[in-house]
Amino acid sequence: MIESLYTMKSKEQVCLKAPPKEISFTNPKFSLLIRPLEGRDAACVHEAVISSHEALLSFMSWAHQELSKEGQKARLCEARKNYDAGLEYELGVFDRNTGEFIMAASWTPSQRLNRKALEIGYWTHSNHCNKGLATYVTRILIVVAFDVMKSDRVEICCNVKNMASLRVIEKCDFKLEGEIRNYFEEPTEEMLRNNYFSERSCLRYALIPEDKPSLPWYHEIANSISVSPLSP
Repeated sequence: MIESLYTMKSKEQVCLKAPPKEISFTNPKFSLLIRPLEGRDAACVHEAVISSHEALLSFMSWAHQELSKEGQKARLCEARKNYDAGLEYELGVFDRNTGEFIMAASWTPSQRLNRKALEIGYWTHSNHCNKGLATYVTRILIVVAFDVMKSDRVEICCNVKNMASLRVIEKCDFKLEGEIRNYFEEPTEEMLRNNYFSERSCLRYALIPEDKPSLPWYHEIANSISVSPLSP
C-alpha cells in the first residue's frame, strides 16, 4: 500500500500553464522588465555577481564556486533551455529605462507530489539593495504564478540567519509553515573561512490562492503589470 503511494500517477494530473515571455511593471518607484535569462546576458550577470560577491558569500553556496564569464554563458544557455522545457524558470530583472541588470529571480517547480507548486528564489545586485526591489519583484512573481501560470502553491525558504530575506518574506505576507533542520548542505572549511554562514536550518513559507484576499498589496501589483505570453 505504501509503495503504491509512490508509484501511482494520476492520468488527470493538471500541470502549470506556460510561463511568460516577459513581464513589465511600472509604478512611481520602479520601471522593470522581467524576462528569461539567456546566453547574451552573461556579461552583465557576471559583472553583477563579481560586484556583489562579498554579499553573496554569506548565504549563496554557488558564490563559492569558480566564477567566469564563459561559465556564466554556458549556464545561462542551459537555463534558457530549461525555461522553455518547463524545468526551471530563471529570470533577469532589468531597469526598463536604462537596460541595466539589477536582480536575478526564479520560479522552481516542485519535485514533490504537487506539480503545480513553485518555489521563488532571488538575489539582488549590491548596488540596488535596500531599495525595496526584492519585495516588489517577489510580489510580482507571486501574482504571475497564481494568475498566469495557475500555480496553487508558492513557496519560499530562507536561512534562519538571513535577516534581509526574512524582511522581504514578511512584507510579502507569506505564511510560516515550519523550520527544517539541516536543510542546507554542510559547508566546507574553506566556505566558512570565506564568510559562509554555518547555520543550516531553513524557514519554509508558502502562500496558496485562498490567501489572496488577505494580501493588501495584491491588487496594486496585479494592476501594475503587463504580461507577454511565451510563443508556442
